[in-house]
Amino acid sequence: MHLVKVLACSAACLLLACGGSAPSTFELSLAHLNDTHSHLESVPVDLTLGGVKTTVQMGGMARIKTTLDQMRAEDPALLLLHGGDAVQGTLYFTLFNGTVEYDFLNRLGVDALTFGNHEFDRGLQPIPGWIEQSRFPWLSANIDFSAEPRMAPLVSPFLVKQVHGERVAIIGVTTETTPQTTLDVGKAVFKDAVTSVRQQVAVLTATGINKIVLLSHLGYVQDLALAAQVAGVDIIVGGHSHTLLGEGPALATLGLTPEGGAPTVVRAPDGAGVLVTQAWQWGQVVGRLQVRFNPAGQVLSWRSSPVLPVGDTFTRSGVMVLPGTAPYQELVQTLTQSGLARIVAEDPGLSAQLAPYTEQVAAFRSVAVATAAEALPRGLNSGPGPLAADSMLAAVPHAQVAILNQGGVRKDLAAGTISVGDVLEVMPFANTLVLVDLTGAELKTALEEGIDFLLTKYPQQVPPLMPYVGGVRFSVQPAAVKGLRVASLAIKDASGAYQAVLPAATYRVVVNAFVAGGGDGFAAIRNAQGFRSDTGSIDSDALRDHLKTLGTVRNPTELRITILASALGMGLLPRSAEAGNPVAAGVRYPFRWRQAA
Repeated sequence: MHLVKVLACSAACLLLACGGSAPSTFELSLAHLNDTHSHLESVPVDLTLGGVKTTVQMGGMARIKTTLDQMRAEDPALLLLHGGDAVQGTLYFTLFNGTVEYDFLNRLGVDALTFGNHEFDRGLQPIPGWIEQSRFPWLSANIDFSAEPRMAPLVSPFLVKQVHGERVAIIGVTTETTPQTTLDVGKAVFKDAVTSVRQQVAVLTATGINKIVLLSHLGYVQDLALAAQVAGVDIIVGGHSHTLLGEGPALATLGLTPEGGAPTVVRAPDGAGVLVTQAWQWGQVVGRLQVRFNPAGQVLSWRSSPVLPVGDTFTRSGVMVLPGTAPYQELVQTLTQSGLARIVAEDPGLSAQLAPYTEQVAAFRSVAVATAAEALPRGLNSGPGPLAADSMLAAVPHAQVAILNQGGVRKDLAAGTISVGDVLEVMPFANTLVLVDLTGAELKTALEEGIDFLLTKYPQQVPPLMPYVGGVRFSVQPAAVKGLRVASLAIKDASGAYQAVLPAATYRVVVNAFVAGGGDGFAAIRNAQGFRSDTGSIDSDALRDHLKTLGTVRNPTELRITILASALGMGLLPRSAEAGNPVAAGVRYPFRWRQAA
């Protein structure tokens, strides 16, 4: 049962005084970003325009700058807030250690940022430098840095801004799970978010401030819950969950589905309406919210006008749609009709400032990562797949099991030098890694689902395709009915020994965002109700770092997945028998050769 009752309202909904605004009203105009994750360049995004999948270039700092300049031309007092996780996600963070990201947020004119969990991905050491570099304050009311003398004087729980002669308070708050999902938080203590926000609201209201914005990195569902528990907060600008919000029909025009309204309206304990909003991810949305208050600080009305800033080039099935053609004009018309997507030119000055860094990133793709002592073709228990699963476990040390969809690994690796570019071709989708808690029963169900998906999709594949895994081993009987194919499921303990998976026990599993969302049949992972956190770490980064640590790479030899020899009854004949593994009914046969492309 939900703790929150969400109120459905239109984009110009009156929350209290529906008969009209009171005299001397005050309007606050906010723009907001969150989870930009080092995406300084635009991102290719697939939209469905006119019923056809169309790839557009979306976001990018230069395009965001133009969008913000247009908003500020309408209201110079516009505040720009960032909901955290400015770093971790592209090669810019790998190469420049965060300095470029905060430099460009300065250039955008950010007014305040709250800590995301990924600000801690390299420990506390670089954070003071990032804060000192920033021309805006870093806020968090629920992180206690008192035992970290380098950090404590640099962080405030809130900021008070003068806007049109009125005081507006902005409180920061950060997800309490940060210590479990990032590298090292040092001696910082993460306190209960609800209690911490309630305390700061009391401090601010005691000084007469009656317009309070919560800048949150808790996630959309947590923001809704907090709004229903804390009186005095008027607006929550969120992050962490990468949630797309907006008007359903408008986003449907683009083939997108929102999780709620932008904003979503929740009743606080005192009956006031709280506006909860978020701007998706990677700078693909620039959120905008204009809110009108009466002199008592009560929200009278609001207007939401987010922008999806896109470029003027479109491709379909890898072929560019030529400007001036009828299909091109239809695409432009569809974007315009959405009322959300807008063709935005990149700011030339910002593009020029970014160019030297972009050139270094391009050159980095040719940098050697490791050496393959032998060819690493894709295989059931060999090749890049198991290595990628291992890299997921190495990148997220709290995880016990890794599951990777078979289609997430797209290329073999040849013997010789492995470059950054090779790694990006093996894992080209830039999926983030997600932690999910599964019971033993859910883990088995998830494997059954992933295997059934592959057997159904590729019924003639020899040997049968399987997901890639790390930290577990099991046998598969492809001829059995769905739900009874996986047996002898065991998990590796801290000593390296395998222990039987217990149905009622809870195991922490790392998957990519595609699998976390139920991709390739993994419904049990999508529907799991336990702990879940998107780490923000990119799968290809994890693989690159793991290969670099190994130095010299060979095919894994561990038999994590064993196909039972009774698969012969399905015509799944091995190409050659391995020594010591006779193929006979009832005998397990470990397939380890290359799979078909």
